[in-house]
Amino acid sequence: MSTLGLLISLLILPLLPQQAQETDPPDGTRINSAQVSGIELSRLSPGLQEEIGKLAGTPLNRQHLRELAARIETEQPRLIAAVRVSPDPDAGARVVFVVARMRDQEHGANVNIRYAVEDVEIRGVSEHELDPLLRADLQALIGKPLDPEEADRLETRLKDALPDYDVTRRTVRGGQPGRIRLIFDATRAESARWLRFEPLEANAIFHSDQGWGAMLPITMNSRDVHVTPIIAIDNGDDLIEEYSGFGLRFETRKLGTERLGAFFEWNTFDQTWRDATLATLALDPGLARPYRNRMTVTPLVKFAITRQLSIGGGVSITELDPLSEVDFSDSQMANAAIGSLRFSERSKRRDDQRHDVDAAFTVRAGTNALESDLVYERYLGQADYSYRWANHRVLVSGMAGRIEGNAPLFERFSLGDSRTLRGWNKYDIAPAGGDRVLYGSVEYRYRGLAMFLDSGAVWNRDADRRARFSAGLGFNPGPVFFTLGFPLNTDEFRAVFTMGLRFSSSAVGFQKN
Repeated sequence: MSTLGLLISLLILPLLPQQAQETDPPDGTRINSAQVSGIELSRLSPGLQEEIGKLAGTPLNRQHLRELAARIETEQPRLIAAVRVSPDPDAGARVVFVVARMRDQEHGANVNIRYAVEDVEIRGVSEHELDPLLRADLQALIGKPLDPEEADRLETRLKDALPDYDVTRRTVRGGQPGRIRLIFDATRAESARWLRFEPLEANAIFHSDQGWGAMLPITMNSRDVHVTPIIAIDNGDDLIEEYSGFGLRFETRKLGTERLGAFFEWNTFDQTWRDATLATLALDPGLARPYRNRMTVTPLVKFAITRQLSIGGGVSITELDPLSEVDFSDSQMANAAIGSLRFSERSKRRDDQRHDVDAAFTVRAGTNALESDLVYERYLGQADYSYRWANHRVLVSGMAGRIEGNAPLFERFSLGDSRTLRGWNKYDIAPAGGDRVLYGSVEYRYRGLAMFLDSGAVWNRDADRRARFSAGLGFNPGPVFFTLGFPLNTDEFRAVFTMGLRFSSSAVGFQKN
């Protein structure tokens, strides 16, 4: 019953009218009892336990009590302590040190604990950008016990007032015992930036037909600059070739203005070719020849027309060393001009729903004007749409591409990997790739479980187009994924299993599929 009485007293005490506050025991009143609520007394040091135990029978000294509360917070860094002093019927005083985690108040885990707000701070934007009434309501929290519902309402008002920012609230310990500070962090939303960094996927993937491979970028980033060393180990998921090597990427999305950005990448990769690819190339002398090393330098610039629409341009200078090591002078240059148009829309979450759209159209043209030995034009359009609500997600993607002329093998299209036509093996579809591609996919996810349907075709301009279909199941617990795909329009019943780690979405725009 004594515990119940203590809780009722702590709940009612802050709600008493002003005249009841005037009856609080003054300093000098005899302390009849001193207790600690919220943690076991044994968690405090023996010296502090002894100091609290000695309070009974001594004159009330609030400064001394605040010092003891500060010692509790020092010994228990994750806790906050407040002092409650209430009168006893015999004109004495009762002292309670109320201790709890700083977040308990906001989540309603302990409704009897009231901490005074010492300060309210807004980080990331100037307070002068806010409506004066909103600023006044935020400052009105100071000096009063924290009202979680009012703090929630003000956080919502801040989010509405700052639509280009992500706003979060956190509670930290104040400068005095029993006091807290509210901090509202406003971070510029990615959807509000004029330019976005080009994604570079980090992955380690196993394909039951194609084996293991990995692409390991290590991004060192700041708000406007990314510097990324790249390591590739037998990566064969995105191209016909398997390649290993390293590179370095530098990208900034602010060159004097947020509308202008720059991109530079250098890489050198050694190639491994499948027997099926080499056999196909030997039968078709019209295709570009294989190479043992590919070294590329790619400088680009980007300009944002709107926050959703951007254009870019630059060049790609590539040297291809011949597969034979006998004649090193017989290297080829595949130098291309690049133009890109990209649309990206990231909707803010409303009622637990979100729509994301990425679309891009890219042209790469190998030309004699750049002293390219291979002359060609490559057109590729890609689009991805994502709709999320609660634990549900729908993904729709598609692409269409065409190549004219004699393009190098790394430019040729392929389907049948860990992302496209899951259930097929790309070396069974087009071992040397194709100069035409058409693809679409729809996927539904609930939590980590997924179902998908893929369809697509890759072919050469002088051959018939054959559409292929696949369906399957997946499990995506975070960056780890497992996929089991089945080809549909084939007489052979088989399954393709893929698994691995993937830390980013597929790139569109400047980056190749």
